[in-house]
Amino acid sequence: MNLLVLADLALQFGRVHRVTFHPDGLRPETDTDHTVMLGWMAISVAKAHPQLLLDVGLVAQFALIHDMVEAECGDTNSFGITPEGKAAKDAREAEAMVRLVTRLTPSHFHLAVLLTAYEEQEKPEARFVRYLDKVLPKLTHALNGGSAFLEMGVSVEEVRKVDDIQIDALNTQYPEFASTLGPLLTEACAASEVAYRARQTL
Repeated sequence: MNLLVLADLALQFGRVHRVTFHPDGLRPETDTDHTVMLGWMAISVAKAHPQLLLDVGLVAQFALIHDMVEAECGDTNSFGITPEGKAAKDAREAEAMVRLVTRLTPSHFHLAVLLTAYEEQEKPEARFVRYLDKVLPKLTHALNGGSAFLEMGVSVEEVRKVDDIQIDALNTQYPEFASTLGPLLTEACAASEVAYRARQTL
C-alpha cells in the first residue's frame, strides 16, 4: 500500500527531536511541532504582506516539506556552527536526500519534486520559507527562557553575537525579504535574549 510509505515517514519525522524545547523547558520540540508552527506562521506572514506577491498555497507546501529530509538524517544543532560543521551537515543531508527521494519515488514523485524545488531555493516562496524558518527557534527560546542555551552553557553575550551574525547573513542572502522578515528576526532574537537573561537572574 503506497500510503504506508508516507505514514511511516511522517511518524519517523515526528520522532526527530530538535535542540529547542517546549515552554516547560523539559520536553524537546519535535520536527512535527516545528513544521506545524512554521506552516501557520508562513501563511499568516505571507498573507500580511501581499506586496511580496507570494503564492500562499505554495508557501504552505514548502513549509510542510521543508525539513522532510531530517526524517532520514535527524536535526543538527547549528548554533554557532563552524564552516567545517556546516559542510558536514550539508554532506549528511545530501546523502539523506538521495535516500528520501528513493523512498518517495515513483509513488509520491510529486513530493520529491516539491522537496527538490525547495532545496534549489530559486522560487521566491521557497526563499521566503527558508528565511522565516530561522525566526522560529528564537521564538521557542523566548517561550522556554533559553533552556537550550542553558544546556549548551552559552552566555547571553554569546547568543547575541551569534544572533547578530545570523541577522546580517540572512538579510544579505535574502535581500528581497530584509524589510519584511528582517524586523521579525531582530524582534525574535531580542525576545529570546531577554528571556534568557531573565532566567539567569532567578
